[in-house]
Amino acid sequence: MNLVSKCITLAVITLCLVGCASKKELRRLEASYQAQLAEYTEQLKAGTLTKAEHDQKVTVLNSRYGNRRAQLEREIYGTGVPPSRPSVLPNPGRRY
Repeated sequence: MNLVSKCITLAVITLCLVGCASKKELRRLEASYQAQLAEYTEQLKAGTLTKAEHDQKVTVLNSRYGNRRAQLEREIYGTGVPPSRPSVLPNPGRRY
Protein backbone atom coordinates (compact mmCIF):
# COMPACT_ATOMS: atom_id res chain seq x y z
CA MET A 1 0.00 0.00 0.00
CA ASN A 2 2.84 2.33 0.82
CA LEU A 3 4.37 1.74 -2.63
CA VAL A 4 1.07 2.63 -4.32
CA SER A 5 0.78 5.91 -2.40
CA LYS A 6 4.37 6.80 -3.30
CA CYS A 7 3.69 6.13 -6.99
CA ILE A 8 0.52 8.23 -6.92
CA THR A 9 2.32 11.06 -5.13
CA LEU A 10 5.16 10.92 -7.66
CA ALA A 11 2.69 10.99 -10.56
CA VAL A 12 0.84 14.00 -9.12
CA ILE A 13 4.07 15.91 -8.54
CA THR A 14 5.24 15.11 -12.07
CA LEU A 15 1.97 16.33 -13.58
CA CYS A 16 2.14 19.54 -11.54
CA LEU A 17 5.71 20.22 -12.66
CA VAL A 18 4.87 19.56 -16.30
CA GLY A 19 1.84 21.87 -16.07
CA CYS A 20 3.85 24.65 -14.42
CA ALA A 21 6.66 24.34 -16.96
CA SER A 22 4.20 24.47 -19.85
CA LYS A 23 2.43 27.55 -18.51
CA LYS A 24 5.83 29.12 -17.95
CA GLU A 25 6.58 28.49 -21.62
CA LEU A 26 3.36 30.31 -22.56
CA ARG A 27 4.37 33.30 -20.43
CA ARG A 28 7.82 33.29 -22.02
CA LEU A 29 6.26 33.20 -25.50
CA GLU A 30 3.97 36.12 -24.61
CA ALA A 31 6.90 38.15 -23.24
CA SER A 32 9.02 37.60 -26.36
CA TYR A 33 6.04 38.51 -28.56
CA GLN A 34 5.52 41.77 -26.67
CA ALA A 35 9.23 42.58 -26.84
CA GLN A 36 9.31 41.99 -30.60
CA LEU A 37 6.24 44.18 -31.10
CA ALA A 38 7.87 46.94 -29.06
CA GLU A 39 11.03 46.64 -31.15
CA TYR A 40 9.06 46.97 -34.40
CA THR A 41 7.22 50.00 -33.00
CA GLU A 42 10.48 51.67 -32.04
CA GLN A 43 11.91 51.01 -35.51
CA LEU A 44 8.80 52.53 -37.07
CA LYS A 45 9.04 55.61 -34.85
CA ALA A 46 12.76 55.96 -35.59
CA GLY A 47 12.06 55.81 -39.31
CA THR A 48 14.10 52.69 -40.05
CA LEU A 49 10.93 50.87 -41.12
CA THR A 50 8.20 52.09 -43.40
CA LYS A 51 4.57 51.56 -42.44
CA ALA A 52 4.21 48.81 -45.05
CA GLU A 53 7.33 46.97 -43.78
CA HIS A 54 6.11 47.33 -40.22
CA ASP A 55 2.69 45.92 -41.10
CA GLN A 56 4.25 43.02 -42.97
CA LYS A 57 6.57 42.15 -40.06
CA VAL A 58 3.73 42.39 -37.53
CA THR A 59 1.54 40.14 -39.71
CA VAL A 60 4.27 37.49 -39.85
CA LEU A 61 4.91 37.83 -36.12
CA ASN A 62 1.20 37.46 -35.32
CA SER A 63 0.95 34.38 -37.49
CA ARG A 64 3.97 32.69 -35.91
CA TYR A 65 2.87 33.66 -32.41
CA GLY A 66 -0.66 32.38 -32.99
CA ASN A 67 0.55 29.06 -34.39
CA ARG A 68 3.07 28.52 -31.59
CA ARG A 69 0.53 29.48 -28.90
CA ALA A 70 -2.04 27.09 -30.35
CA GLN A 71 0.56 24.31 -30.40
CA LEU A 72 1.53 24.95 -26.76
CA GLU A 73 -2.11 25.09 -25.67
CA ARG A 74 -2.78 21.76 -27.39
CA GLU A 75 0.21 20.27 -25.56
CA ILE A 76 -0.97 21.65 -22.21
CA TYR A 77 -4.73 21.26 -22.40
CA GLY A 78 -5.18 18.61 -25.07
CA THR A 79 -7.34 18.85 -28.14
CA GLY A 80 -10.59 19.33 -26.24
CA VAL A 81 -13.94 18.25 -27.56
CA PRO A 82 -13.74 16.71 -31.01
CA PRO A 83 -15.54 18.74 -33.63
CA SER A 84 -18.97 17.35 -34.35
CA ARG A 85 -20.73 17.20 -37.64
CA PRO A 86 -23.37 19.85 -38.21
CA SER A 87 -26.79 18.71 -37.10
CA VAL A 88 -30.00 19.33 -38.92
CA LEU A 89 -31.90 22.11 -37.25
CA PRO A 90 -35.63 21.63 -36.92
CA ASN A 91 -37.76 23.76 -39.19
CA PRO A 92 -40.94 24.70 -37.30
CA GLY A 93 -42.78 25.66 -40.49
CA ARG A 94 -42.14 22.34 -42.18
CA ARG A 95 -44.76 19.61 -42.06
CA TYR A 96 -43.60 16.07 -41.68
